[in-house]
Amino acid sequence: MCRIPDCRVFHKVFNTFREGGTHPSAHVSSEGACKQNMEEQENILDMVQRSRTTSTQRLSARIGVSRTCVWPTLHEEGLYPFQPQPVQNLHPADSAMCLEFCHWLHIKRQLFPLILFTDEVTFTCNGINNTRNSHRWSHENPHGIVETNFQHHFSINV
Repeated sequence: MCRIPDCRVFHKVFNTFREGGTHPSAHVSSEGACKQNMEEQENILDMVQRSRTTSTQRLSARIGVSRTCVWPTLHEEGLYPFQPQPVQNLHPADSAMCLEFCHWLHIKRQLFPLILFTDEVTFTCNGINNTRNSHRWSHENPHGIVETNFQHHFSINV
């Protein structure tokens, strides 16, 4: 469910831009900043060390701090969330079928103008495969991949 901001929020943003030319968040004082003790920071880093795929929401709920306090701790440690790249799991017999399809499409060139390439989502008999919520906290991009077997199971692209 989407939360609609109160009209006072828009008035405050408008007035701040008009008076100072900056966004209201630029005026946040150090009093509004997240204050954490060393134990909370160590707990956050310990949880991430144990499970590199845990979310900031889960971290904040288990430790009892806000998510806006979890992010700076992770960033100060040099940790960033990297998403795995979904790739098709190919088998040795698949290359012949792919080559056959390419030859067929090359012969049927009149089909190219009829193909519309857009963003898509794949629905499978196992559900929707959404990797946007999957991530791994790391100092450097691990270039992780998730192999899928769409060609060997029922699926439909929309």
